[in-house]
Amino acid sequence: DSTRRVHSVAGDRQGPSAFPLSNYAETKPLVEGQMDFKHYHTSAEIEMWMRKWADQYPDITSLYRVGEAFSGRPIWQMTFTNKKTGRDTDKPAAFFEGGRHSGEISGTESTLYLMWYLLENYGKDAAVTKLIDENAIYLRPLNNPDGSDMYRLTAQANRSTVRPNDDDGDGLLDEDPGEDLDGDGFIRQMRKKVEMGKGQFMLDPKDPSGRLLTRAPAGKGDYQTWSEGVDNDLDGVYNEDGVGGLDLHRNYPMNWRPMPGGDLTGRGFTQGGAGAYPLSEPETKSVVLFLLSHPNVAVANSMDTAVPMHLRPPSTCEETECMYQADLKIYQRMDSIGLSFTNYPWAGDVYRTYATREPVNAFTGDSSRPAPLFGHGPDFGYFYFGSVWYGDEIWNGGREKDYDGDKKIDSWEVLKYCDEAFGGKCFMPWAKFTHSVLGEVEIGGFNPKFWSQNGPPEVLEKWAKNQALFNLTMAYALPKVEIVSAEAKEIKNAKDSATHEIKVVVRNSGKLPTALEQAKRVKIVQPDRVVAQPARGSATRSIGRAPEFWLGAGQTQTITLRIKSGEKPEDRKATLRLLSTRGGVAEREITW
Repeated sequence: DSTRRVHSVAGDRQGPSAFPLSNYAETKPLVEGQMDFKHYHTSAEIEMWMRKWADQYPDITSLYRVGEAFSGRPIWQMTFTNKKTGRDTDKPAAFFEGGRHSGEISGTESTLYLMWYLLENYGKDAAVTKLIDENAIYLRPLNNPDGSDMYRLTAQANRSTVRPNDDDGDGLLDEDPGEDLDGDGFIRQMRKKVEMGKGQFMLDPKDPSGRLLTRAPAGKGDYQTWSEGVDNDLDGVYNEDGVGGLDLHRNYPMNWRPMPGGDLTGRGFTQGGAGAYPLSEPETKSVVLFLLSHPNVAVANSMDTAVPMHLRPPSTCEETECMYQADLKIYQRMDSIGLSFTNYPWAGDVYRTYATREPVNAFTGDSSRPAPLFGHGPDFGYFYFGSVWYGDEIWNGGREKDYDGDKKIDSWEVLKYCDEAFGGKCFMPWAKFTHSVLGEVEIGGFNPKFWSQNGPPEVLEKWAKNQALFNLTMAYALPKVEIVSAEAKEIKNAKDSATHEIKVVVRNSGKLPTALEQAKRVKIVQPDRVVAQPARGSATRSIGRAPEFWLGAGQTQTITLRIKSGEKPEDRKATLRLLSTRGGVAEREITW
């Protein structure tokens, strides 16, 4: 009926499972039909705005279907460029996307904010107008509509795609999802008081309200906890095999590794969530195929939540050993620029900075050390695609204030900030519930959707805007080739039959080189070059091969072309074309 949205969940024991529609206030606009960033937009609302903008701004936007999600639903993308100044593929380009991970919806909001910001400021702000006139910006706010809708519209959540997956290795697919037992629209936590020494947790002594638990020393625990729900497959574990489970951010082709069990030697690396093979998931495949057909993209950001961090390559090695130093300096400069907008506590690579950002792993108690992630977007973006590529993590889970000054933020400090800033609404007080198996338990805890994983609507715009402005600044840095001047000079008695030399002064006015060193290495881009194209039917022709070169940021070079000119007036002119894969195309007419 109209009040329910049904998701089928495979599994011999569980059978089909219907998840009721949750009517979240956090996904409702302040005024229907008006844009605001005080709520999280549903996929239907996002598509409505994209269609509206495409109709309203036909000269600078294009809306198109760029792929299909697992369910067959379309994945929509927009190109922002002034169509009167040339094709998007002839211009330097940036690519920004959100919504890859089902529940990490803040990236979608930041992408949507950037779309709105560009349209609001085109023709008013000189920098934005110049950006769209001279460049192409590809924007994909919702790469995973299946998982995103499940997250926004029901109590369910998962890591990424909704493709059925055997998370617990029992041969069944998606047979043990969480259940919203108390009907509040969220799958929270269950806790039960037990005899001393029979639990793993105890009340956190730093929280006088008694709402928080902390892991107890051996023999001191008097609470047990579970994820809200029932043990559908009767294996003693709750909610360990929910909807889907593959990870779109482990499915990229660079440094991909098989799922656990896929290494038949038992001695190699494996990667949870990797999928059956690189690009097995249509959502990731659509990203990679689009970019490979658009090598003009020089900067990209594919955003997630919630560390928060400017997250970049490398994902599997030490940056000083496996990256070109010139490229690493560019990334480090971008790190600093990003922090100036967002003030995130971390910026750096996946392999070391991300893995060691906390001295001790809060879950295992082990000291942090560098750790690889395989099939990861940043590695694809740099090592395979040769671009400046980030996979930024937005929102901090409420880790806002270090009340005791010990340089770490514990759960009690998150709760205290929740109480002070939001009147405690981000934490549901524990309430008694009679469980069919466990007996009397309490259900409560932090809001898993609009606090732990994404910020409450009151702070959404701040986080979305700051991240969008960093992405915008990366787009402002795109390389941009120009022909500064051109002069033809007659030559006599040349051995190669040339009659004229054309000296062409070219420049890259952008803040990034026309190719990273890695891009040159993997041949994702061609060298820059200048060619002379005589008029149709002209007897004039070029002599020799056009010189190839690369232009650094702000660099100027003089390129010499040799031509054999005809005698007729129409033979004494040509169009000079400066061609750069990532710096765009520039043209100038010349006569002699």
